[in-house]
Amino acid sequence: STKWGVSLNLIHGKSGGAASLPLTGINLPDGMQRMRTSADALSMREVLKEGDLISAEVRMVQGQSGVGGGGNVVLHARSVRCGRLENGCFVMVPSWLIARRKKHFVVLGANNEEGFDGIQVEVLLGCNGGIWIQRAMLELEDMNESGGILEEVQRIRNDHAKKSCSMEERIVLARVKNAIEALKMVYCRITPEHILMVAKASVEQGYNVVDMLRPDVIVKITDCTRGQHIEL
Repeated sequence: STKWGVSLNLIHGKSGGAASLPLTGINLPDGMQRMRTSADALSMREVLKEGDLISAEVRMVQGQSGVGGGGNVVLHARSVRCGRLENGCFVMVPSWLIARRKKHFVVLGANNEEGFDGIQVEVLLGCNGGIWIQRAMLELEDMNESGGILEEVQRIRNDHAKKSCSMEERIVLARVKNAIEALKMVYCRITPEHILMVAKASVEQGYNVVDMLRPDVIVKITDCTRGQHIEL
């Protein structure tokens, strides 16, 4: 086979919503732009294997019939932001809590917001309800997707995967994760603005990360989002 099978839905430990990611739809580990060979097909497990979590974009839906029709979803992961996700944490929420945006990969904490202690965090808001949180890879921010930089992109991603998070970074990541979990509990749209508001409220009200998911605390720290209209 020259493609991977990908599960789009991972709610309550059950997989579903099958899609495919062809070998031609990814950047090769060597960063070279070239034709895929039989050797590449044989070494596919060295690139992605069972249990890996990835970010990808929908390239096309084959055989779709009508709204909500069940077609074969074909993915691609050629963007510098796509590929295997490592060294972060994952949250799954109902997909209808994720609003469609121009950019689904956002950086939080860039403006020294309260609760981030100068640490920047990247959040991927997946349209399927999957949310990935990681320490920001700032070196990728100014890069485009031309073939000439693929080797450098791979180096940055490898360095990110190998470098352990500091205790301070872990606390900030956990605060962002719990802010998202709190929004999920009250069925509030999950947007970068709402995440920042809840994280800030948790700090202003004096709650440690470990206390954020107490039922009484969830009500208090999400109160700031009620009646808010966020422009997407």
